[in-house]
Amino acid sequence: MTKKSFSPRVLALVAALMLLFAGLPSAPATATHDVLYVNASSGSDSATGQSPSSPLRTIKESVRRMADDGGTIVVMTTHPIPLNMTEPAHSGQITITNTIGSTTYPGALEFQGAFREYNLSGPTTFTNIEVRASEWAIFAANFHPITFNQGVVTVNPVSPSVRRVFVLGGHHAPTSGDTLLSADSHITIRSGTFYKVVGFTRAMGNGTRTYTGTSHIDISGGDIAHVFGASIENHYSGSTDISVTGGVVGALHTAGDGSRYLLGSAALSLTGGTVGTIDVNNVVEDVDLTLAGTAFTTIQASNASSKWTVNEAIREAAGVRTVEYAAQYYTAAQVAAVRSIFDEAANIGRVYVSAGGSGSACTQAAPCASLSAAVAQLASDGGTVEVSGSVPWNVSAATLDAGLGRVVLSGVSSAQLTFASSTTLHTSRDLTFENLTLANAGDLVLQADGSSLEIGSGVTTSNPSATQLMGVSDGAEVVVGSGQFQKVTGISGLSADFTGSTSVTVSGGTVTELWAGTDQSAYDVATSLLTVSGGTVTTLHASAARTTESLTARFLGGTVTTLHLDDVDADAHVRLGTTSVGSVTTAGWAPSSSATRSLIELPGADAGTIAAIETAFTEITQDRYLYFARGGTGDGLSPQNPLGTLSAAGSALGGPGHVVLVGNYTIRNDSTMAAHAYPIELTSHDGDIDFRTNGANMSIEAAFRLGGELAIDRITLRSPTISGAVYGMGLPLTIGADVQTELSRRGDTYLSLVGGRHDTLAAPAITLSVASGHWNGLRGGSDATGAVTTAIQTDVEITDGVFDGPVALAHRGEGSGSIVADVSGGVFRAGLYAVLEEDGSAYAADYDVDLTITGGDFWGMIAPARSRTTDLSGSFDVEVTGGTFGHLTDLSGSDDYAGDMTSSLTVGPAVDLNAQPTGNVTFTNTLREAADPYMFTHDGQYYFLSTAGSTMRLHKVANPSDLPYSIGSVIFAPSNLENLWSPEIHFLSAADVGAANEGWYLYLSASDPNDPAAAGQRQYVLKALDGDDLLGRWGNPVTGQVNVPERIVNADNPDFNVDEFVAGISIMRVAGDTYITYVAEEGRGTSAFHQTINLSAMDNPWTLSGTPSVITQSEYAWEEVGYGQSINNPDLWWPKVVEGATAVYGDNGEVFMAYSASGYWTTAYAIGYLRYTGGDPFDPANWVKNPTPIMSKNEYVISTGTGPTFTDHDGNDWFTYQARPGTNRGAAREAFIEPYVASGTTLSIGNGTGHPAPLSTEYTMTINPIALADKISAFVP
Repeated sequence: MTKKSFSPRVLALVAALMLLFAGLPSAPATATHDVLYVNASSGSDSATGQSPSSPLRTIKESVRRMADDGGTIVVMTTHPIPLNMTEPAHSGQITITNTIGSTTYPGALEFQGAFREYNLSGPTTFTNIEVRASEWAIFAANFHPITFNQGVVTVNPVSPSVRRVFVLGGHHAPTSGDTLLSADSHITIRSGTFYKVVGFTRAMGNGTRTYTGTSHIDISGGDIAHVFGASIENHYSGSTDISVTGGVVGALHTAGDGSRYLLGSAALSLTGGTVGTIDVNNVVEDVDLTLAGTAFTTIQASNASSKWTVNEAIREAAGVRTVEYAAQYYTAAQVAAVRSIFDEAANIGRVYVSAGGSGSACTQAAPCASLSAAVAQLASDGGTVEVSGSVPWNVSAATLDAGLGRVVLSGVSSAQLTFASSTTLHTSRDLTFENLTLANAGDLVLQADGSSLEIGSGVTTSNPSATQLMGVSDGAEVVVGSGQFQKVTGISGLSADFTGSTSVTVSGGTVTELWAGTDQSAYDVATSLLTVSGGTVTTLHASAARTTESLTARFLGGTVTTLHLDDVDADAHVRLGTTSVGSVTTAGWAPSSSATRSLIELPGADAGTIAAIETAFTEITQDRYLYFARGGTGDGLSPQNPLGTLSAAGSALGGPGHVVLVGNYTIRNDSTMAAHAYPIELTSHDGDIDFRTNGANMSIEAAFRLGGELAIDRITLRSPTISGAVYGMGLPLTIGADVQTELSRRGDTYLSLVGGRHDTLAAPAITLSVASGHWNGLRGGSDATGAVTTAIQTDVEITDGVFDGPVALAHRGEGSGSIVADVSGGVFRAGLYAVLEEDGSAYAADYDVDLTITGGDFWGMIAPARSRTTDLSGSFDVEVTGGTFGHLTDLSGSDDYAGDMTSSLTVGPAVDLNAQPTGNVTFTNTLREAADPYMFTHDGQYYFLSTAGSTMRLHKVANPSDLPYSIGSVIFAPSNLENLWSPEIHFLSAADVGAANEGWYLYLSASDPNDPAAAGQRQYVLKALDGDDLLGRWGNPVTGQVNVPERIVNADNPDFNVDEFVAGISIMRVAGDTYITYVAEEGRGTSAFHQTINLSAMDNPWTLSGTPSVITQSEYAWEEVGYGQSINNPDLWWPKVVEGATAVYGDNGEVFMAYSASGYWTTAYAIGYLRYTGGDPFDPANWVKNPTPIMSKNEYVISTGTGPTFTDHDGNDWFTYQARPGTNRGAAREAFIEPYVASGTTLSIGNGTGHPAPLSTEYTMTINPIALADKISAFVP
């Protein structure tokens, strides 16, 4: 029935008229009530409520009367909240208090019982009131603004030290009517003591929600144990905005508990109060933290593993963590902790000093008078001292040098620093002056002792002729950007020849006399680096004596009146750009012999200057360099004036040359370089300076597309995401010999290289060369199936590099053409293919492939394709003259693939096909992310599979330690099944199932897409249709249909595996017979809900027979963790779990059944075993259960569950199991292996402690000894 809605005013008017006509007194709800009184003991909800003598009885009635006008409710006595109280709907602001004017009543809110709720239905403020709760109490704002203003006191009458009160911005447990997901929440805390303040929702209610709004939490007082920006216990949430200006917070979490995520971003402003732990957790997108005054003890960051879709979203979004911190409030250790978990960190520390200051904290409101006091506050990480007026220099060398980080002395309001006569300012700390006057009556000498001394913009000097800048030790750097100076010297104060290096840069200002080396004629200098990119230098000398090893002089702008590049013994590197040079000499140079003497003529160089010096050089070139960095605003002609974008630099270059990255740069969105018809080198090394030493790097978070021929070399490329890639776009792409690739804090996948495009346009010619770097993978052609490309010419050369993912030479999808690939080095951890379709799709490919291998380390497969269903034409011709193949599983020709491709193999005399690989492999757990891992061996190689969603991949590796890099092959992709759980592959011999049924079988459980997971699981089987080729076709063992499973049946029970849960099938060989084990359940939806492990006879691999026997079910406490009833849904029970039966056989005929017990979702999931004692296997009495687990959680690993056993090629026995690394039960399950012993009456795993070994434990195997000759197959001419 649909109810018609009337406004509260209409309803109130009708009610008032009815009361009037009845001759009764009325209390019109429409009257404007600024104040209403409530007395739960003596009040009446029919009273006026407008005076203490005529109070209402309930808050609900008061709220109803205030309706949309709002007002204040005065609680005069204890107001009970015995059940779940919900306010009537209101849009006006309601304030609930026990104080009105100067009168305070003993009013309080008392929650009576556990999990009692006060639910808001409009904006509500609590002020000057006591809240009593001895059990869990909930304030649920339901996405209405909730405020705890001054004077809120929360008490626990039973246990005063125990906090019981939750504040939720959203719902407590959403119901079917709570459908609004986009609303924001607003929580303000100014007083009170609380257990948890939660931005969104707490309990699951009637289902998991994905909220898209923002939680706003403002804390200026109070005492809170935990603050969460997201939901807790269930649900996904949007974004959060948290401000702390006061109060005490035990732990502040950006998101929720466990694996409760913010799918948006988090903004935190912490400028006051105290936070014990700042926990930057579970945020998919960006985190922005301002930390400027809040005291904290610990800061940490982590993302819990959750559902695959969330983890993938995190990796794809690659959210940036940015922090701005005011260092004056924190210790050096705190600053280091903050910086370690953020991608971008900026010190906004700023203290204030002025001529008339009288403060001690050096704040803007109360500046200090003492510059020394201000500098001392920046000891942890430096920062800015803002100088106002005329301030004397009183900073001792000890005070200045005691701190860390650069100190910037920045002036405002005609600021000046006054120095006593004849002052020498010595600093071993980086120091910058800007926007002020250096006022000195006598000599002023500023000395850099292994530090950077910088004169920034806006500096004037009151006595230039008496002012000098100099370095006084190795590592000193002097930079002049403004001001007037008599002398600038790279190194002075020497008492012997100087074997270090000097660095002087002039980008502005005026220098009368500059010595790149030293001004002391008695001593030689080894190495000098000089840059003039602006300003004016009257006289510039290389050095007063000789430069013995290397002089690098860069003239990129500005003016040098007289230039003396004299007395060079060895290398000299000079580049001349737009600097105006009056006169120049190169006198006294020693004979060049083996020295390098290079002169680079840049655009704008003066021809006369070039002519005057060119005879001193043995190498003269014309070249172009432009510099760029994020935030650059210059012309790009010098590192001091970079352009702001890569495309701008490439466009402005105007011809072949180099674009040089001098700082940080990020490509966050798909980006294409501006088109250029000339080759460009992208680098962070301009031939003289390697800017990587100062942190220059490029992060590529999306598609970076070429706009012309590009060589990338001597640069650091970072990967913070899973989709970062460099696309050649069919243009020549070269990765040089010195490309460093890194994972950022956010990254777990290296960048990919693609020679072609990733759109629907064809790239008819590919040239891709790689000589260094660590990469996710490489594709020679285009990476989009929509760009069908014919007659493509692809040339790929790989001389070095590491490739974690597959290397594929051809275009993705349908295509044709010729491919020439030369491989002389590199590590190929996921194989090398001519054609690769990641999803196992079948495409038609027609290529003539010429692959030459002269070196490299090959893992996985070298093959014409990965997917056997790819229809191949053309030719696949392989020549092998070198390389290592201990990690290779197959060197395959084309015969096993669809189509008519021919293939040939030529092996050079240097390759011994019959030589067995030697050496060891060392590994640690874990092997890879996997639930229900299953590993077995066949023909000396290792196979692995695990629980999946809708496609089943089988991995084949030469060594178990190779498994992390395997991409696997899709062997089963059903169209009508999902939740492919607990897969196992077994070989069933003629003795097991008869000669007609002998073969390899894949058992797994699955559910129909319309059925729920778990309850809908049914058991299926497939057979390998190509004999021992386990990467070939799998299909129905009865009909032979490919990719079609057979449902397991029981010949004597037609209802078996139809409408009942059946999962976890495995094979058990006992007393000379072969049986099937499986998991069933009983009592779903009741308190008797439990699982059983059953043993059954079988007529064939898909047909059971007879009555199965229950071998075991939970009976010990360690087997029942996770069992229980949902607190939100009384019809939902979690079972007592036993599952994952695994046969383990001893060397002397012992038979054990290992199994898992307790809920896999708990930390207590553990492995136990039963021992077969002889007799009838169907009699449970003949299986003796070990009373304690043999593998359970510890401080390193939790949630341990069974997998199979296998024997390696060295003859050692290993037990495969699943577990979660760490202590977070929301973490993904991963595959482990440890040695095991099955002997006598005992089965033990690992080190015998009953717990996983530390994750740092190293295991060693010899490398798989299978010779290359035994890995070659399927070549057909």
